[in-house]
Amino acid sequence: MSIMTIGIVAAMLGAGTFAYFSDTETSNGNTFTATSLDLKIDDGDTNVVKFTVTDMRPGKQPKATWKLTNVGALDGYLDLENIVVTSYENDLVDPEIDAGDITGGDPGQGNGELQDVVNLRLFIDYDHNGWISTGDNVFYDGLVKDLPTNFELDEPINAGADLYIVAIFDWWSTPDDNLAQTDGFDLDIEFELGQTTGQ
Repeated sequence: MSIMTIGIVAAMLGAGTFAYFSDTETSNGNTFTATSLDLKIDDGDTNVVKFTVTDMRPGKQPKATWKLTNVGALDGYLDLENIVVTSYENDLVDPEIDAGDITGGDPGQGNGELQDVVNLRLFIDYDHNGWISTGDNVFYDGLVKDLPTNFELDEPINAGADLYIVAIFDWWSTPDDNLAQTDGFDLDIEFELGQTTGQ
């Protein structure tokens, strides 16, 4: 009888190890969708030409504004990349020759002097008035020929927000003006919106 009682107790103890409470919940259908970082220039995605100036001369001051919009859902940071200036001699006229210009060539790519006498001011126009005001960020003020290849501005453009960058080209009178007659230059700029600074 004692052996039987011990056996029943042992069996009950063994059965008890499988009787703990338990509960199960689920986490099914987890999904991931990438957000967007999308920059538009003047509300579009195509190449934007701001300047086609055919009558540059001392005293001329053409300017234009790029409207940069982050139409994505993610905040971003703006930089200017791959800036390239290409100059052209466009042959020589008498005043250029008299001033000592001997580079010649038509179009004479890389030989023109217009980039040497035209100044460029680039700035972020926070108040959108088209001119440099107190608080605007003037990030370049120098000759076109001295433009760097990029500007790591790290300027924030929040999702849905706009940023305005203005370029003003100034041809002040210089002793070398005649060297630049009939010359020209092309300016190419890429605007890059990155997720983080320093991209």
